[in-house]
Amino acid sequence: MKGIAGAIAFLTRIPIKTDVNPANAVGDFPVVGYMAGGIYILLFWILGRSLPVIVLSIFLVYFLFNAFHFDGLLDTTDAFMSQKQREKKLEIMKMGNSGPMAILVGALYMILMTYVLGRVSFVGILASTVSGRYAMVLTAYFSKPAKSGLGASIFPVRLKTLIHASVYLVPFLFFPRTLLFIGIGLVAAFAMKLISDRMIGGMTGDVLGSIEEIAQIVVLTTCQLR
Repeated sequence: MKGIAGAIAFLTRIPIKTDVNPANAVGDFPVVGYMAGGIYILLFWILGRSLPVIVLSIFLVYFLFNAFHFDGLLDTTDAFMSQKQREKKLEIMKMGNSGPMAILVGALYMILMTYVLGRVSFVGILASTVSGRYAMVLTAYFSKPAKSGLGASIFPVRLKTLIHASVYLVPFLFFPRTLLFIGIGLVAAFAMKLISDRMIGGMTGDVLGSIEEIAQIVVLTTCQLR
């Protein structure tokens, strides 16, 4: 339970007091995915999936759970799409100012989110939010920090931690097709990890956040395939 509390404290805005080291909470990151997906599902089940409800649900989930990850996606976009050297890219991510490319990517991301959330199954929603957090654990296991900072506090990720996180994917074994889409999302996440290794020599908290968002949207989108 301490690991779960630590994961919630580290990844969300929910005020939980814990003295758990982030490195000891990594294996429970997918729990936060179940919480985020659960909010989407609960709201849609009670209120339906009209456009206002979808927008409300995105605002609520991102306020509580995804704001940090989305900010990482924007910062990573600005840094990686610049023509600067490695040190300058890291500096751009640290500054946190959203440039035109980040704004464009962020807007397109939210438009796509709004569209797919109105159509994907409840299982698909849960798969996307859980696999997004799992992708952070998986890619971190094969990575190293590019610099010191909050993101570096979860490294190194041990094999037993990765196995622990993998247990949270077991429920999706009952949905083989959905499990395939989770795999596609994880491939996209791993591609982002390779890009980050080439661009900045490792991972940062911003890159981990972008990996969560990328895996999530890929799973959401592919889960609609027939």
